[in-house]
Amino acid sequence: MSVNHSYPSDSLAIIVLAAGRSSRLGQMKQLITVNDKSLVELQLERALKVSSKVYCVLGFNARHVHASIEHLPINTIINSKWSDGMASSIAAGVKALTPDIKAVMIVLVDQWQLTSTDLICHHNYWQGDARAIVVAQTACDLAADVNEKLGPPVLFPRGYFSELTELVGEQGAKPLLKKYQKLLIKVPLAQAFFDIDTPEQLAQMKIN
Repeated sequence: MSVNHSYPSDSLAIIVLAAGRSSRLGQMKQLITVNDKSLVELQLERALKVSSKVYCVLGFNARHVHASIEHLPINTIINSKWSDGMASSIAAGVKALTPDIKAVMIVLVDQWQLTSTDLICHHNYWQGDARAIVVAQTACDLAADVNEKLGPPVLFPRGYFSELTELVGEQGAKPLLKKYQKLLIKVPLAQAFFDIDTPEQLAQMKIN
């Protein structure tokens, strides 16, 4: 693997969440093969082109998933409470961050259309603002009655780390996005909203 070491910021960490069971999909999305690599491996390689400080949170069948990524220079975290919901994985990942980290970007393992360039651009919107939270946004089309959606990648500065470690439930970091909605920097990023939760979505990914 060729890794670009000209990182946008050595104080940025990226957490890739890959702990779920993928019950709706019927197979582990982490291990879906994409260009002869597992999806989790592909996502981590993209992250490594953006930051040297990449963390991967595993949970369900962690040993099996870890075998596909143990060759990568990342920090692996095992979340024993993965069944409690995404928030527990976010909390576990943030608790593992080193004191020199000034911001963390949270990415989902199945955001297969994201590129390293997308992640770099996402970070560039932040520019060190200690209060701003950078979040992906779909286009809001009032004429078509399409509501705005917000989601990962989401970048939180260090000032929010304590609250991130206290998250619980299935909603992930959505409660913080709602609490601090006036501090959000919303980045239009349509490709962030393509994921793999169902067999139909998996089939669509393979077509593309």
